Amino acid sequence: MTTPMTLQELEQKFRHSQPDNSDKSEGWALVNVLPEEYFNKDHIPGSLNIPYENLEEFERRFDKSKELVVYCASLQCSAGPDTAKKLQARGFSNVRDFPGGTKEWRENGATAPAPGM
Repeated sequence: MTTPMTLQELEQKFRHSQPDNSDKSEGWALVNVLPEEYFNKDHIPGSLNIPYENLEEFERRFDKSKELVVYCASLQCSAGPDTAKKLQARGFSNVRDFPGGTKEWRENGATAPAPGM
């Protein structure tokens, strides 16, 4: 079972370091799991888009030990928690869902500061 990530925890991660969506094993990745057209309309800065139905792309891009934070649109969207559970079932050991998604991020005026700020 995954432990949901709070907005405060996600902001703290950003204060410490930016997501590294390109390195297979180092750092952490922030992944929007909605279809591309929704990602293109709005997403959390620094995130990568891998639609929830494309679990093989997670396996291609990331080691199963890499820290992954997945999210979707809002608390009413189940794509984030469902993806986190499916990734865990496939052997990913460090996956968390940010259930508030883009909506909570925007409504609370959250920002993605430069590392160390």
